[in-house]
Amino acid sequence: MPQDLKQKNRSKETDLNEEKDLFVWTAPERSFKKRDRDFWITAIAILALVSIILFFAKETFLIVALSGTLFLYYVLATVEPQTITNKLTNRGIYFGDLFYSWADLATFWFGKSLDSHAIYFETYLRFPRQVSLIIEPKHQDTIKKIVVKKIPLVKDEPRFIDKATTWLMSKLPLEDKKAN
Repeated sequence: MPQDLKQKNRSKETDLNEEKDLFVWTAPERSFKKRDRDFWITAIAILALVSIILFFAKETFLIVALSGTLFLYYVLATVEPQTITNKLTNRGIYFGDLFYSWADLATFWFGKSLDSHAIYFETYLRFPRQVSLIIEPKHQDTIKKIVVKKIPLVKDEPRFIDKATTWLMSKLPLEDKKAN
């Protein structure tokens, strides 16, 4: 009789090996902001001026690298991202089809990327060092309650590079603020 009772109790317990979805949402796979014609004209003009200076300094490889970087940014700013399904589970996070275990994640914080709100995860992995998932602002509290039980929340303090970039963009805007 005690054996039957133990088997009934086991069947009522949840299976620890079973993966359970804690929160699921769909979002773009990366942040996206469509840029206007004035932005690209300004960026190309700055690249041309810098390239002329670098040409006289015989830095052709740097010119090619800067041109390639601008082209990559152009492609990312014109091709809209796909919509993917992100999941928080009892075992980790899913970024589309990619899985990251809670053991691989060190810390997390919330931030803004272009015009999107995001949650950022720092990993222990060599690559990627950081994973960012686009979220809706209304889901932030729900996500925070789930993730804070697994890994610590840190505050995103602006670093020197962040402050310098913000200052430079305020002094040298590449697009008209009124258009946004």
